[in-house]
Amino acid sequence: MTRTLISIVLMALCFLGFHWVIETFLPSISDTYALPISLLLGITVGFFIYIQIDNRIG
Repeated sequence: MTRTLISIVLMALCFLGFHWVIETFLPSISDTYALPISLLLGITVGFFIYIQIDNRIG
């Protein structure tokens, strides 16, 4: 896989994980804020993990 594809897949997996956690354990905010919060956290954490892996390998 290319670096770009790995980065996008990693961000998507983090997004899905955060979205599942928010929907499951915080049902009070899942109505309106679950999608934006999980999108922001998923992209941020996914990109951070990708940068850490890329710096260690490269």
